Amino acid sequence: MFKRTTLKGELKELQLRLVSLNLEIKKEAIKQVIAYMTVGKDVSGLFTEVLNSLETKDLEIKKLVYLYLMKYASKKSEQAILVVNTLVQDTKDKNPLIRALAIRTMGSIRVEEVTEYLCQPLRKCLKDKHPYVRKTAAICISKLFDLNPELVQTQGFFGDLKKMISDSNPMVVSNALVALQQINESSTQPIFVIDHKNIMTILNALNESTEWGQIQILEAAAQCAPKNEKQACIIVEKVIPHLSHSNSSVVLTAVRVVLNMLNIITKNKDLVKKTTEQLSSSLVTLLSGKPEIQYIALRNVNLIVQRFPKMLSREIKMFFCKYNDPIYVKMEKLDVMVMLASKRNIEILLREFQLYAKEVDVQFVRKSIRAIGKCAIKIPKAAEKCAKALLDLIMTNVSYVVQEVVIVVKDIFRKFPNQYESLIARLCEHLESLDDTEAKSSMIWIIGEYCDRIENADELIEELTDSFTEEPHEVQLQLLTATVKLFLKKPTDARDLIQKVITVATEQIDNSDLRDRAYFYWRLLSENPTKAKKIVLDQRPLISSENYKYDEIMLSELVRNIPKLSSIYHKPSEMFVQTVKVFEGGENKSQNSSEENEKSEESEESEESEEIEEKSKKKSSKKKTNTKTKTKTKTKSKTKPKTKENTINKDENTLISNTNNNNNTQSTNQNTMETLIDLGFGMTNTQTQTTNTNQTMNSTQNITDMNTIMNINNNNNNNNNINNNNNTNNTQSDFFSSLNNEETTFSIEIEPKKLLLDSTKGKGIQIEGAFRRRNREIFFDLSITNKTSAPIGGLAIAFNTNLFGLKPKALVMKGVIMPTQTRESFIKCPINKAHIPKNAKANLNIHIALRCSGKNIFFHDRPPLNIFLIEDLKILKKDFLNHWKQIPEENEMEKEINNVQKMDVSYIKHLFANKNILFVTKRKDGELDILYFAMKFESGHISLLELVLISNLNKVQLNIRSINPLYNPLIHQFIDNILKK
Repeated sequence: MFKRTTLKGELKELQLRLVSLNLEIKKEAIKQVIAYMTVGKDVSGLFTEVLNSLETKDLEIKKLVYLYLMKYASKKSEQAILVVNTLVQDTKDKNPLIRALAIRTMGSIRVEEVTEYLCQPLRKCLKDKHPYVRKTAAICISKLFDLNPELVQTQGFFGDLKKMISDSNPMVVSNALVALQQINESSTQPIFVIDHKNIMTILNALNESTEWGQIQILEAAAQCAPKNEKQACIIVEKVIPHLSHSNSSVVLTAVRVVLNMLNIITKNKDLVKKTTEQLSSSLVTLLSGKPEIQYIALRNVNLIVQRFPKMLSREIKMFFCKYNDPIYVKMEKLDVMVMLASKRNIEILLREFQLYAKEVDVQFVRKSIRAIGKCAIKIPKAAEKCAKALLDLIMTNVSYVVQEVVIVVKDIFRKFPNQYESLIARLCEHLESLDDTEAKSSMIWIIGEYCDRIENADELIEELTDSFTEEPHEVQLQLLTATVKLFLKKPTDARDLIQKVITVATEQIDNSDLRDRAYFYWRLLSENPTKAKKIVLDQRPLISSENYKYDEIMLSELVRNIPKLSSIYHKPSEMFVQTVKVFEGGENKSQNSSEENEKSEESEESEESEEIEEKSKKKSSKKKTNTKTKTKTKTKSKTKPKTKENTINKDENTLISNTNNNNNTQSTNQNTMETLIDLGFGMTNTQTQTTNTNQTMNSTQNITDMNTIMNINNNNNNNNNINNNNNTNNTQSDFFSSLNNEETTFSIEIEPKKLLLDSTKGKGIQIEGAFRRRNREIFFDLSITNKTSAPIGGLAIAFNTNLFGLKPKALVMKGVIMPTQTRESFIKCPINKAHIPKNAKANLNIHIALRCSGKNIFFHDRPPLNIFLIEDLKILKKDFLNHWKQIPEENEMEKEINNVQKMDVSYIKHLFANKNILFVTKRKDGELDILYFAMKFESGHISLLELVLISNLNKVQLNIRSINPLYNPLIHQFIDNILKK
């Protein structure tokens, strides 16, 4: 309150100073207004006084007033129109700075009424004699297009922009180019195609442009697709001089252009050689810059070396780490050195890596040791030298060095089985000192793999099993597998040991993954030991150095985006920009065309609704459900499975189609329905309730028709809306007489990703994910890790019907996921009322089906309740009681929350604000604090909360009223978790 009162007083004082006749006093007042505006204070109340200051010839005041106008014009649209005449007059001023400022301000005012007055001054400024005015007018067109695209087209501004590409001033050319590019990104059809003729015109302005202008021109050149080698050679020759530019951004953008052109140039060997040498020297020069620039250069060099391995092979010493390099630079240099490793330089690299392994930075030491292992895998002829280097490191007896060597040796044994076994004896000496989970797991794997070569392998494993229940999950899994291997190779020595381990794993361990694997081994060993030996001890595929590289599709995309965020983070561009368009030859090739998606969704949703009606009619006549039974009902599918030839539709309802046509269709359909019933997909609520307690994902059953998941029980829920009523009676005014109305700002918390499916259950695919809310939309952020030995692709996703009707859009993930690689996807999940089951239960769980390379895997997640809460809810304190009374009393739930540790009012308000729960007001009742909150869901339903804080008992009395009473238990659990957090 003090700050607010102080600000009001200062604004009043500023108001008086703004109308002062003294120019200096007025100028200082305007500066103070802009200072307040800069730090986020609302000074829109001074709009009239500030605009009155515009009638001056003082350039400094004009600049400040224009800045203020751009900020608050959208809030004061009616008053903003009054200043249009002054702006139009300023576009005719003798001073080009004032003309440019005026046209820039008119373009930046986000008021549609102003656009009518903008066209004529803008047209004049486009032909202004001064280049500063012309280049400002060019950018103004893109701003106008963003506000009113049709007006720009009808007024013919596109043609004016295209003519400006040939302007004599390079600043005008670069600004016109930027404007055209921005319009291209927003429009459905390209208005400007970067062909060879246009790019030659643009490149003529390259040398005289500013650094910013050069980057924009080079960006355009990178998008050009020459029709032949001759055109590519011309572009390269014009761009090569800029590889020696002092600005690193210009250099890297030029590198991107040259790399794109080198893919086309095949005959002109001299130019390729000259260009390659220039590229390598330019990239090496960047390594002498500041650490931040070095890091960005190294991240891009990593990609370039993968595409052109020989380009920097002679510059290997330039990537050696210096003593004063920051750790993030050293780590990137190690990656690049591994990429550049070859038979010629492996000896010098090994000496460097061994030297680094004796440093004090543990993180750097670990990565240096891993680099030795990668070199061994990459260059088989140097593997023996690498093994000797690792043996020398073991002799140091440094704990973290030895542990990292163990991890690396495991990979070497996977690449070269039955070789370099002399390392095993040395490693076994340090078994007791291993405390790192990964190192211990690796050592156990080595013992299990070579238990027939290690004399006391049974003793080593038995000693480790003594602490089996205390070990981490990963160590337990490896220990179980190693014990099975020992039993299969030495049955007489390990008979008691295998019995002990399996008994402990099945009876004393809570982890379901470990327990399931133990049961699997138990049954396998009991029924067919010969087959068990073939399965467990079978020869596995060898690892390759290619595992450390990106696949060709991903690599091409990353190189194409040098030096943008995509190439620095090594992630696809769609993770940073939702829509990335590439225009080639006048066609719009959109990576994520929203219009096409919407059209396909509309057409397919209509087909889907017809299918749903037909299926529901069939099921209602053929299916009888006993609501009291507690056993699962198995039924045969009445519809034939749909078949397609390995195609996946972008719409979620036809995501996964049958690729195996079995002769015995009925048995296949029965297996399908049994699997779906186990998951609770496409079931009545009674069946769902009885099966929720024992859900199993039977991976051996064949899933043939995933459309069933999404096309059952899709009935609309009728939403009840609250009609706002502003009338309040005397009782209400008395009730809220002691209330304080306070403003609350929301900043929703981000839900961390969690493990949803382990690779042991997911057929080698690990799933991590979380439901999150961003930009007023719900997303399912997904990370998929491929732990199989083969690439996976053909991804598709579907949700079962759920309480809030979340339905995912298409899962977009380019290319394939290579072994050990993790890829991320951000799936938009809009609310679809047809996806809410008819008799929904108060359950937030969402069952999810994912298809990868023809495999169907199932998992579930429970999204946090706050992702369904919208941000723009506004309820005044005088209206709260009206809303409360409009909700029936039977929709109210009263609960007590005990053991609340912190009863501070402001703290609770802060917690709720972070969860998108609106604080309405509060009041005092004796020593009790009573708080009132409101929450509005995406479905349109509103829930109101009353919290009575009983501080002396650390207890909260919670009263909830919801339009949809199903939400009440979920809200209670949600609030309970917040208060006990």
